[in-house]
Amino acid sequence: MSKSLQLVNGDLFISNRSLQTIRGKDKLFQDLSLWLRERIGTDPMTPTYGSTLDGGTINDQDVPSFIGTTLNPFLIGQIQAEVYSSIIKYQKAQLEKMKSEASIYQGKNTLDPDEVINTIDSIKTSNVGTSVVVQVTLTTLSNQALNLTLPLTNPI
Repeated sequence: MSKSLQLVNGDLFISNRSLQTIRGKDKLFQDLSLWLRERIGTDPMTPTYGSTLDGGTINDQDVPSFIGTTLNPFLIGQIQAEVYSSIIKYQKAQLEKMKSEASIYQGKNTLDPDEVINTIDSIKTSNVGTSVVVQVTLTTLSNQALNLTLPLTNPI
């Protein structure tokens, strides 16, 4: 079973003088939120980590941010496509990790079924001015529904 350090408002969460961890669908929620909010190309060691929702760099090309501009139906569609693409990349990374660990750990892996994406059920967006709220519904391998609501404002 994998776990991550818990973040609250972007900071590590400390309780009883120790760092707190999260696992399962809470870990998945935190991981996806971070993945979608991270500007792609920021980290040279993991150039494909993140999304283009707030711009970034892909193949040495600057990508403009979707956030902070007046949105229209075309841009809303692009945002939904970027969210979908980013979640697929995340899911692919999960599957690669599971395959790799299965060969190392005699068919087992460290990911909990609650934190592994099985299906992307819906992606909806709404906007007010230049702010966008993305709502994603996923189903995990344990057949748990996960609703991720991600407000995107400038800066994210």
